[in-house]
Amino acid sequence: MMKRNNQLIIVVSVLAVLWSSCSDFLDQPIQGKQVLENYFANEDECLKALSGCYASLSPEDWWENDLFYLVGDICSDDAFKGNSLEGDQRDFGELARFNITPQNEWIQYKWQYAYEQIYRCNLVIKNVPEAPVSDDFKTRVVAEAKFLRAFAYFELVKNFGDVPLLLEPLTVNDPKQERVAASLIWEQIEKDLNDAALELSERSSQGAADIGRATKGAALAYLVKAYVYQEKWSEAETLAKQIVETGEYNLNDPFPTVWSIHNPNGNGSIFEIQTVFDNVLDAGTVLPVFTRSRADGGWGFATPSSHLDNFMAGDPRRDATIIKEGDYVDADYPSYDTQLSENETGRINRKYWVAWNDRPSQSEHTRTPLNHILFRYADLLLLHAEAAWHNGNEGEAISSVNMVRNRVGLGGLSSSGEQLLTDIYNERRMELALEGHRYYDLKRQKGIISPNSSRLKEVMDEFVSYNLGANSDYDAGNAKGSLFDEDVHLLFPIPQAEIDLSDGTITQNRGY
Repeated sequence: MMKRNNQLIIVVSVLAVLWSSCSDFLDQPIQGKQVLENYFANEDECLKALSGCYASLSPEDWWENDLFYLVGDICSDDAFKGNSLEGDQRDFGELARFNITPQNEWIQYKWQYAYEQIYRCNLVIKNVPEAPVSDDFKTRVVAEAKFLRAFAYFELVKNFGDVPLLLEPLTVNDPKQERVAASLIWEQIEKDLNDAALELSERSSQGAADIGRATKGAALAYLVKAYVYQEKWSEAETLAKQIVETGEYNLNDPFPTVWSIHNPNGNGSIFEIQTVFDNVLDAGTVLPVFTRSRADGGWGFATPSSHLDNFMAGDPRRDATIIKEGDYVDADYPSYDTQLSENETGRINRKYWVAWNDRPSQSEHTRTPLNHILFRYADLLLLHAEAAWHNGNEGEAISSVNMVRNRVGLGGLSSSGEQLLTDIYNERRMELALEGHRYYDLKRQKGIISPNSSRLKEVMDEFVSYNLGANSDYDAGNAKGSLFDEDVHLLFPIPQAEIDLSDGTITQNRGY
């Protein structure tokens, strides 16, 4: 779906304002106000409400959701806040340093817009079945809404753990909400994804107008990821294999073109946010501007670390992932300027970089038509490899990881045991670098040195040691990660504003 489209997106107002007055004027019906009682009256209105659900993936402006997709990079060893101006998006930098409080504005935004998406999805799921439209249409629209509701809950549970579970549109008269166990959230995610997968078509069956909508493959792929997060290895391996065998996705796109603005919805795309340039609407993405050098008209955030750069040295994917100070990019940028005086690492993210001729001439930060890939086939193959390893099927694991390696001309792996698992982890880091996965991967994975700990602790300890010791690059001496506390930072705090609004029925995560 388009991120925003004036024919498809509607803001549904549902808060009833109750006035008591003896004035005849105030007792008159409000003219021109859309109310739920007379909405969902035809297919067009149902689709507009559904489009609002899609729009919540990347709302109207950059700060509402787009920025938080970068947290998976900056809260890991792959990237820093980037922009070294301390007062510029200070709370974003505090996330990167693990100096996190319940008042952090980006935590609030993530919670707020995830529940906005859930609310919109609940409206569709409740009202479309009663609409005067065909049963086939109802089934498809509700299935897409369930997929998007599952996506929103996935984002919430992986960031906050226990959260309120809302399956009906919340009203002002409902009781204060409480958090429920994460296991129940995962259970609902699985149910919604299974329901969606039963009704949605495969990508190959979609018409041109439907490209970008949720598909059966997308629902099943997110179900695989939900299984992996819960360490349901058998279910994850089996389902991932089934998706592979459909032949719906492949790795035929060369790695440097995967994120190209000229390759939307490529062969390996399972689900991505659709964008478009429009002279009036803010229907694009902020990510290229947000991560680009300030010397190149960008804002300079989420800059890759030298640790990641060194890790990828010699890997064919490095140049399509990182631009370093002085690198040749293209004829317009033969020696790239990262504006070192305001860049923590002297690098920027190549995957979100857009060439000069492809940039909008106005309002670029909200109108760049670069689709944002949320799930791709290489990710699925590496999840299958990880699950297969845990099930003792090393041959299957090697086969999947080698498919990813072969695409970029690397030789196949032949390792086994703990080394094979480490190789799978390393492959995830190189293939998916700077796509927002690293922090979430590390915190769900068990440590290699200390299996009772998370990999995140091991990695951040090593990262701090590197930055304060052996590192002699632009980011040397940066103590990022030194505040990381495994007993606290595997989850983010519940926004204090939400606790206050609930009068304390919503409780805080440990350590905050």
